[in-house]
Amino acid sequence: MNPLFSAIYCPKIIVGRGSLSYFSTLGKKRIGVIGYTDELNSTVKTLANETGAEVCYLAQVTQEPLIGDIFLCVERTRDFQPDMILAIGGGSVLDTAKAVHLFYENPDLRLEDALIPFSLPALGKKAIHVSVPTTSGTGSETTSVAVLIDPVTKIKRLLMDNTLIPHYAILDADLTDSLPDHIALSTGMDALTHAIEASVAKNASAYSRALALGAASDILENLELSVSSCCDAEKKKNVKEKMHVAASLAGIAITNSCTGLAHSYDHPGPAFGIPHGTVCGLMLPYTMKFCGPQDAYATLAHRLGYVGECTELSQQLIDHIFSMMNRIGFKTCFRDMGVDERAYLSKIDEWAETSLSAFATVVSPAQMTAERGRKLFEDCYYGNHPQFSDEASM
Repeated sequence: MNPLFSAIYCPKIIVGRGSLSYFSTLGKKRIGVIGYTDELNSTVKTLANETGAEVCYLAQVTQEPLIGDIFLCVERTRDFQPDMILAIGGGSVLDTAKAVHLFYENPDLRLEDALIPFSLPALGKKAIHVSVPTTSGTGSETTSVAVLIDPVTKIKRLLMDNTLIPHYAILDADLTDSLPDHIALSTGMDALTHAIEASVAKNASAYSRALALGAASDILENLELSVSSCCDAEKKKNVKEKMHVAASLAGIAITNSCTGLAHSYDHPGPAFGIPHGTVCGLMLPYTMKFCGPQDAYATLAHRLGYVGECTELSQQLIDHIFSMMNRIGFKTCFRDMGVDERAYLSKIDEWAETSLSAFATVVSPAQMTAERGRKLFEDCYYGNHPQFSDEASM
């Protein structure tokens, strides 16, 4: 028999306030930047100029990346020929950079072939990839996945391979201090979803599960504080840094296990133009019901101070998340978000079938069917509060 073991994949991580400057110490002379703001523009140029490096801004990403947009950016990248791709931004920016890096170094690679999981060539022949998140949520700076949106069907397509993991991830919480609360909430709920889903994935190892539980605990303790007006400035900076690190830990956890149902059933996002983190965060407690009571849920509830046996603790965790969502003003159903009922319900049969074969569904502890998928989508639309039952834990 083969021994049961797991390798842990992650980038080299640089952490600490002010650590953005680390990219300028890597000795690269042609830096292609993806995703920038006016505030960061001068900072990046100043740091690069101090080392004699040339900077070219390749793309400013403002939405989840469409497949066609990726290849326009690849053309500009090939014209510039960078030896570093520096991605600074949220998850869409970081995912775009992964895809651009892949096709920049592999000009003959067809999109259809790139979409085959874990079949991609090694990267780093022409450029290193440095990823700098400005939100505390997606964990894309540590993950092996890039999400692209098909412009016609609005269905997401995944590039997936450990070779996509950036060479360096710089976690500079200074870049999150001015983040608007609604973005902090959306990305924070996305990170919580990553952590909780990774903690129960069937392919999780003891190491990835420990990372997931630690990240989930920190997010549950700090997300509300990170957007609180009652938190003094110094404490809020400390809280935001904890959120930034926790989001990255959750990213490592899903890279070394997987996400779950909130990610494989997140089709309402592209269909109705709802941010990914908002969709996943909304769907999280509903999908937890379909997974049934879990030891990991009980562990998190216990850490929050609840008592009881596994089913009781698991239900208390769901209730705790719902209460937190209500306190922070996070919508708990798509109807309250203003999504059209008829348009939504007309799509759930297709979504339920499409989601069944997703890897995140397969490794989830839930036993999903098309019928259960439709019920999940209905619950998420109407806000039927999740309660564990014998059927839900089958």
